[in-house]
Amino acid sequence: MVYAITFAFIVLDFVTGLIKAVSSGKFKSSMMREGLFHKIGEILCIALGILIQYAEGYLDLGINLPVAGAICTYIVLMEIGSALENICAINPDLAASKLLKIIGIGREESDE
Repeated sequence: MVYAITFAFIVLDFVTGLIKAVSSGKFKSSMMREGLFHKIGEILCIALGILIQYAEGYLDLGINLPVAGAICTYIVLMEIGSALENICAINPDLAASKLLKIIGIGREESDE
């Protein structure tokens, strides 16, 4: 289930980035392709973590940590920040919301 949740956050970030690009008139297929390659890199990191955990059951790699879970956690946190930045670009009024200030992404009302 952790992997499905992580994948959902990756897709959410991609979709919000796509909406941001279209709404701002800055959509470029080359940028979308670059973003897709970044997402593929994230998925490959998850696959590497899963493989490391699996191999650790048979080989002594010296890693007794939930590597895949740690990678997923990092990716989810990264995607939350990125999706929030995209959402604020889509709707700049949200950038001044208290929730985003708590997270450290928001801006003050006078920052316009």
